Amino acid sequence: MTTARHTRQLAAVLEVVGDADDHPTAEDVYTRVRCRLPRVSLGTVYRNLQKLVAQQRLRVVQLPHRAARYDSMLQPHDHFLCERCGTLTDWVREDRPQLDSSALDQAGYLVHAHSLTLYGVCPDCRAAAPHRGVGRDRRRHR
Repeated sequence: MTTARHTRQLAAVLEVVGDADDHPTAEDVYTRVRCRLPRVSLGTVYRNLQKLVAQQRLRVVQLPHRAARYDSMLQPHDHFLCERCGTLTDWVREDRPQLDSSALDQAGYLVHAHSLTLYGVCPDCRAAAPHRGVGRDRRRHR
């Protein structure tokens, strides 16, 4: 593999995630990069995503029971995940409180970062099916 090709692939991965507003998964990134570079492999996309995260040029958003998603917004922000359609939305708050990790510090933990993800129903899904209970977890009612 030549350095120029590697740079082109890395640049394409970064550009695809940077242009996305949907927090794509690695498979989504792969599909979009293949439109530009048809010979790129899924492994190359995964390696470049990992490299960009390690370089702090992208963030990875880990959600329980879901594929990792990638985010080009590096400023501190939170997320909202629609439980119906799966849309992940950035939530930038001017008043985003600082996490008080003093108790963890005293217990010997070292906190590097934190993330907050709120779960619920987005406006589009609420408008499409307003009769469905918002915030109800049917699993609890078995």
